Amino acid sequence: MPDRPDMAAALAAAPLTNLFRVGGEMFAWSDELDGRRNALLTHLIVALAGPGRTVLVAGPHPDHLVAALAAGGAEVTWLLRSLGDAERAARRHPTITVRAGAFGKIDLTAGYDLVVAADGIHRLNSAEGDQVPAGELIDRLASAVRPDGALVLMHDNLLGAHHTVRLDPGRRLRDDAAWYPADEPSAGNPAARAQLTARLADAGLVVDVAYAAFPEPTAPAVLIGGDALGDVTSPLRPWLRTVLTQAYTTAFRGRAVVSDPRRLISRALRAGAEDTVAGGWLVVAHAPGDAPAARTERHDVLVGDVNGAFTWTVTADGPKVLVPHESPLERDGLRRLDVPADPAAGALVLEDRLLELCAAADVRSLRREISQYESWLSAQARDGLVGGPAALADLSSLVITPAGCAVLAARWEPVEPVPVAVALARGLWQFAVRLITWARPHPWPITASAADLAAILVGMAGRSLADGELRAAVDLQMLIDTAEFGLSPSERQAYRLELLAVQPGTAPVDVAGYRELIEALWRQRYQASHLLAMMEWTERIIESRDAALSRMDWELQLLRRGWGGRGLMLAKRA
Repeated sequence: MPDRPDMAAALAAAPLTNLFRVGGEMFAWSDELDGRRNALLTHLIVALAGPGRTVLVAGPHPDHLVAALAAGGAEVTWLLRSLGDAERAARRHPTITVRAGAFGKIDLTAGYDLVVAADGIHRLNSAEGDQVPAGELIDRLASAVRPDGALVLMHDNLLGAHHTVRLDPGRRLRDDAAWYPADEPSAGNPAARAQLTARLADAGLVVDVAYAAFPEPTAPAVLIGGDALGDVTSPLRPWLRTVLTQAYTTAFRGRAVVSDPRRLISRALRAGAEDTVAGGWLVVAHAPGDAPAARTERHDVLVGDVNGAFTWTVTADGPKVLVPHESPLERDGLRRLDVPADPAAGALVLEDRLLELCAAADVRSLRREISQYESWLSAQARDGLVGGPAALADLSSLVITPAGCAVLAARWEPVEPVPVAVALARGLWQFAVRLITWARPHPWPITASAADLAAILVGMAGRSLADGELRAAVDLQMLIDTAEFGLSPSERQAYRLELLAVQPGTAPVDVAGYRELIEALWRQRYQASHLLAMMEWTERIIESRDAALSRMDWELQLLRRGWGGRGLMLAKRA
């Protein structure tokens, strides 16, 4: 968006001695520097820096990342194409060198020990100059790395799920930031992870590790690499799908999209094609030299908070926390979990099993699975109250093991235990909501609402569902979403009413996909046409019965007026 600083404040401010203009800087412009923190990027990049090492940060990056690099003793140079952004960055970080201008005009002959382009390459060009092709930008980034230095590059995947499901008509005409579309063909622009690593290898770098970043390259929450990428036989597959579903739910909640990206990423995981639809690829490479350089630690999977510092990885021995929470986080009676669950707890997700049984209308097996879930939940309780991750675990985050159910992934736990009946009702009610909003087949298609369907499912567990328990379950779900997404009081009330009103024909309540909305509209029309047909059939039945009754009444009246009819009536009275 255009930048309009206060001229009086700008004139009164002290001169900036750490700001240098290299040419091609954009004046009335701002790239809107992201103030959010990203745990994954900060953890990976800061580990490659250190005291005395020179670092080039190319393009807009979160302030927290640049501040962390400077705090570690590195000599940081930050290149920004917006002059206004560069002035603000120079004032916020007086110990770093800020350069304003196009990346093609900066002098790279001295080189740097670490080059960071975690924002990608599409915001390195400036409108005030020639447009350097994508391939040349990558080559220049590689040439800026000194021997034994490192390059951290995030490259956007134009075939990624975030581009495939995007629904933003008129964006190029409405948004100033789209002055040059990033998805236009560009010479040498890598379109796959293999092409990107090959380009860096041709530029003289050695790729240490390459991750597939999800859900979006601007805010990665999950990084998958190593042996876990594309391995459909890995025991991490069910856990990966749960974690990626949570990441895409957080990223696309309330955003209009063509279709629900969670469906696309789930199918890609089943086919081992998650690298193809990843949001981008994060590559860490180094330039060969004589002295040993700092190398990034290789991980199969990295998971982190988009707005926090919590980061953890998966090893052969189980999950390992790399960066813990800075302080205990509690919101609305819920506590953020510090220790992740074991990803290798099982291979079959409980929700998938129930969806299969519902599609096959296998009520007997469905009753058995739900009863086992209820027994496991009751075994976790004391005096009818259940706490810990089991109290808030969705059916999509539970796996079936020989010993019963196990929590596969959980983010929150209640500060105070909740009744078992409420936890059971919430889990089955949420499953009922997904059956309805996802238009999944089940044995009770004429169920009026999610509440009625939840009552049936709870009854299959040998319990009854009271109205108070259902409302408590809905309130518990609302608290979880409030803690996760920071809903305001007005948003809470609207969300609560929306959850209570789920019935056949309702669209998904979290990700507003156009395909799902069309599906919901079709279901509503189908149900309306079905009701109209039932009404017409009922009217025809009533009309036929009225005609039959009228004919019988006419025959009776005719018989009563004759001598034979009168005799029969006298005999009846006698």
